[in-house]
Amino acid sequence: MTEKPDASSARFGALDGIRGLAALGIVVFHAHFGAAFDWMWVFVDLFFILSGFLIGRVILRAMRAGGFSLRNFMMRRVLRIWPVYYLTLFCCVAAVVFRYLLVGQWEYVNGILAAPFFLQFTEHYFSASATYGAKDFVLWFHHSWSVAVEEQFYLLLPLLLLGVKQRWGLLVVVLVSLVIAAVGARYAGVFHVLLLARVDGLAIGVMIALYWVVFEESQAEQWNANWRVHGLHLWFVAGFGLALIFAHSWANSGSAGLEGHSGLRMLSALYLLGFNLLFGALLLAALKGWLGVFGSFLQSPAMVFLGSISYALYMFHVPLRGIILNLAEANSIANAEFYWQISYFVGSIGLAYLSKIWLEDRVNVWKYRFPVSLKPA
Repeated sequence: MTEKPDASSARFGALDGIRGLAALGIVVFHAHFGAAFDWMWVFVDLFFILSGFLIGRVILRAMRAGGFSLRNFMMRRVLRIWPVYYLTLFCCVAAVVFRYLLVGQWEYVNGILAAPFFLQFTEHYFSASATYGAKDFVLWFHHSWSVAVEEQFYLLLPLLLLGVKQRWGLLVVVLVSLVIAAVGARYAGVFHVLLLARVDGLAIGVMIALYWVVFEESQAEQWNANWRVHGLHLWFVAGFGLALIFAHSWANSGSAGLEGHSGLRMLSALYLLGFNLLFGALLLAALKGWLGVFGSFLQSPAMVFLGSISYALYMFHVPLRGIILNLAEANSIANAEFYWQISYFVGSIGLAYLSKIWLEDRVNVWKYRFPVSLKPA
């Protein structure tokens, strides 16, 4: 979901690798290989942090140049997100119809009216409480909730940034408030697939974008020297994030005697924040070029390739998994025969690559007709 490369794009080489790592992690998670991989659901939030940074940077740079176009921004989002999204939705609805023709009964149609408008599960906002509820959704399309969360955020973020009018201190206060609100929402049990419960990753990404645009890309070097992030800062943030992760794991193991206690609920709410802080530190370290060998790995051709197909890989792998599980008569990829497991991974990557060359590349060339910044940054 990157913008057209600019003069500083060489410094962003590892970001495609991070995106590829996130996509591959989600694909592995949905194979359900066991407890060692169960934590990989958090890679969805790595996507959120990347999106918050990339989109936030685009808008902030345009605003600082004095020429942000909300219309063009939305057109670029439409061209980037909608083709693969609606193609996947169409295929999944076709599968629902096919099942109806086979068994004569409609199944898996919950959300069929919400999905075209990126309103997945938003009915929970209007329930007695926004806590978890039914997860049934259009067949093989339930994972699209994360795309809906991002689309909702894309509508709100430009309004927020235009509203603060470059009062960066106020923006930081709002973003920190969103992080606190997300933790509070998870503590209260808000359905985890709603924007309110996942907005902390997006807000952290925007905070990194704000730092990068105002202090790293600005020409006021003497002023910015006092605000530059150093390696020790990132180690502290990453360490604090790991502490939150391990505290939750320790409490959840029963060693703390917190079963049913509000303290365990708070640690559960902070668990995802721990990963988001860790991911945020990773992103900023990648931007700074501080990842060493790991940074080289992220910039390797294989990881950059996975990053280039990450969106379609995310969207297509769940429907493909559903088809494979039906053919293999298995309840998970991990329990299917080895050749089905290979088919899952190779097929997901292959379909995503075909989407890139046959659909996304052809549509994305139109994006550059809609510059977000109407003046040079």
